[in-house]
Amino acid sequence: MNVMQLLEKNQQVHFQILAVFFQNGSEVSYKKLAKTLSISAPTLQKELQNLHQNLAAFHEDAALIYSENDQVQLVLPLDFSLKQFFYAYLSEAIDFQILSYLFFHRDESTTKMMLELMLSEASLFRRFKAINQLLKEFDIQLKNKKLIGDEKQIRFFYYQFFSQSYPNEELIARLNAPAINNLIRVIEKQLQTTFSQAERWKVGLWLGIMEARFDYRGSQQHEASYPLLKSLENEAMFQLLRNILGRYLSRFAVSWSDYETVYFYLFLLAEGLIRPSLDDSLQKSLFFQEIDALNGELLQAIGDSERKTTETSTELRVFLTSVTIQALYIHGGIIAFAEFQPQSVANESLIEVAQQAIEQLEKNVNQSFSLEKKQHLTNELLLIRQWIQVKQEKAFTVGILLTQSRLRSGFLRRFLIKELAGYPNIHFDGTKEKDYDLLIVDHSEISEGYRYKKRLILTGGATPFEEERLHQIVDEIRNENLESELEKI
Repeated sequence: MNVMQLLEKNQQVHFQILAVFFQNGSEVSYKKLAKTLSISAPTLQKELQNLHQNLAAFHEDAALIYSENDQVQLVLPLDFSLKQFFYAYLSEAIDFQILSYLFFHRDESTTKMMLELMLSEASLFRRFKAINQLLKEFDIQLKNKKLIGDEKQIRFFYYQFFSQSYPNEELIARLNAPAINNLIRVIEKQLQTTFSQAERWKVGLWLGIMEARFDYRGSQQHEASYPLLKSLENEAMFQLLRNILGRYLSRFAVSWSDYETVYFYLFLLAEGLIRPSLDDSLQKSLFFQEIDALNGELLQAIGDSERKTTETSTELRVFLTSVTIQALYIHGGIIAFAEFQPQSVANESLIEVAQQAIEQLEKNVNQSFSLEKKQHLTNELLLIRQWIQVKQEKAFTVGILLTQSRLRSGFLRRFLIKELAGYPNIHFDGTKEKDYDLLIVDHSEISEGYRYKKRLILTGGATPFEEERLHQIVDEIRNENLESELEKI
């Protein structure tokens, strides 16, 4: 589910317009907007005007400006918060209001909900039906003003719902009690770790949801997590977390169970907030045996498919475990409006490899992923592969040898260095003693006596064609270097 699906139809058009700008740059032609969005010219004109008014009302320096040649320009100041702007829209969307109301007012009657949201009974139940379509992928449903289903899935649904919609300061005001901050400090001390500010927000949100979902009536469904509980109960970290939560929850007049620890443990693993220990395979629980087997298949898919990997770094295992936990135990997924586009992370061939790996993972865990969840997991896998590449990559040495005049050679050198500056570990040189990953020349004869993996002979000036050739050859060399290094993992 894309969180944008919670907006009203006309609101969705506004963010579809913004998405076109984000993907194409700050200036887009009116014709391209109409064609991309497949809406009529009068409708587009009206919604552009409404969006401009909302932007200006949110921030005085934000605007849509009509320029010459049928161009529309989006202007966003440096301190413009897209999440706050998006939340302003969500706050007026009925489906979003209903899901928030169900969480914060669990015990209120349907009649009071209708009065609060100013909805008729027919309208409310029509909305319930539409929301249930969105909730299908999470294996939960809305019935009699309550979310029904496995409690684990309800917890993860609400965690994603809040983290992808509410601004942090709003969540802190609503959910983060002083006692939760003390509990987080205890968790850090007992786990011998220190959470960043962003990680503290995540943990605080989860614990706030836990408190709000206390089962005073014993009506929650935990049975689906029983096998998981049995496979985890002997884990040292699980036992430590159970003791911490036990002491904390004893303050409340509520009967709690080990399932709270199961959900919290899964959350910490899914968010990459704790590091699973690298125990000997004979000592691993069944839980981690399954996780590590799936991790290994993912690593093979994005690295070297013909070689079995026997060891991975602790940090890499954290990343892979996060993806595997999300696939294996968390049904459904909510992605942000501004979710990464795969093309911004990798080229088409690598995207295809990652997509195939996620499709195979989908089969291995015997689940059916939504398109949004596939997109999210594919992006996570691509980011992991990029992380591996940066970590494993040695210095990438580039030689630049030019025979033109000093002015022309200086211009070309600056152009080449600027184009390559975004790559990690790039080093430039020109001496014969070096071993070069890439040697760039304007005449082939000048490279005589130099040692290099690949040589690029420039076609001429600083053109888009030359930029494309340059990035293509650098990506090829870096991928070859990565495969060579992965053999050593």
